[in-house]
Amino acid sequence: MRASVCAFAALLLASCFSGYREKHDETMKVRKGTFTKDVVLTGELEAARGAAITVPTLPDWQTSIKWMAADGSTVREGERVVELDNSSFTANLDSKRQAELQALQELQQKSEEWAADLKQKALEFEKRKSELDKAKINADVPKDILSAREYADRQMELQRAMVEFEKARDVLAAQRLAVASDRKNLEIRLGKAQREIRRSERAIEDLVLRAPRAGIVVVRELPWESRKLQAGDTVWVGFPLALIPELDSLQVSVALPDVDDGTIAVGMPATVTLDGYPGSEFRGKVTAISAVAQESARQSLRRAFKVIVNLDSIDSTRMRPGLSARVLVHRESRPGSLIAPRAALDISGREPLAALASGKKVKIGIGSCNAQECVVTSGVEEGEVLARFDGGTDG
Repeated sequence: MRASVCAFAALLLASCFSGYREKHDETMKVRKGTFTKDVVLTGELEAARGAAITVPTLPDWQTSIKWMAADGSTVREGERVVELDNSSFTANLDSKRQAELQALQELQQKSEEWAADLKQKALEFEKRKSELDKAKINADVPKDILSAREYADRQMELQRAMVEFEKARDVLAAQRLAVASDRKNLEIRLGKAQREIRRSERAIEDLVLRAPRAGIVVVRELPWESRKLQAGDTVWVGFPLALIPELDSLQVSVALPDVDDGTIAVGMPATVTLDGYPGSEFRGKVTAISAVAQESARQSLRRAFKVIVNLDSIDSTRMRPGLSARVLVHRESRPGSLIAPRAALDISGREPLAALASGKKVKIGIGSCNAQECVVTSGVEEGEVLARFDGGTDG
């Protein structure tokens, strides 16, 4: 009875191990199929086109961010996106308006004084003109009907009236020139004050940067700190602050480590998976690879080439700039290849070997390999069961 139980148990254990071996051997078979060799890269979605928002030309070259819309927020056309610090302009605006008011009041006061003075001198001129006209009439009386003395007096009076008239005329003309000059100077002063006010008001208005089109706000990074811009950051004229991208121009920007230079090329197909939507795949193609590797971060020893992958289709409901993505660049695809698991192969020597399930090692011909499989060109056949390679050189 005891012998029967032991035999049954041994048979049961043998069948269990036999089942495990069969399952294991199934995964180690040589098969026919499509061999693929991919490069896995990571990156993010970015827009190839969009409306850029930059620091405008200002009287002061440098300024700071007072307020900024949140990264990823939606704005309408004309809506405020960034507000730059305007304290340097608002602080001087009141003094400039006071200077304008003073110049205006002085011009008004002087105008009244000039008008009264000119009126007085014009009256004096008219008086002297009237006296001259009278003296001319008196002087025109014939000499033979007047005494010599009276005739001489009248001629003298005419000369005196003429001198006084010319003097009054010159004084009036000089006063008019002086008034015109003084008026011009005050008007220049007033105009300068008004221009400075308009300049400050325009600068204050220009410091409120508005969306040129409706869309999503993508805040730019502060390069030397590798972070998004925020309120309080110092910026300068021409500095890019934000982008409102055109969503139909979305592409994937990925980094290819410099040690992998040459592993991919423009035109290779790619499969893109968004980290936020792992169940969806999008087809694309490598369209550009930067000529020079750049630092992956400030003062980093790691360098990478920038690779652009264009998408065949864009899901506008899911895709947003800045979303992280995983990209499989398909370097090689060989349908109908004879494929063997790499764990059953030894490709380190001059003559590659395969470990058969029987324990025998055979020489094989090797084509391309990826991390899991290799293309076998000779030495084994489809359906042949292999085993994990554990060394030795039988066969």
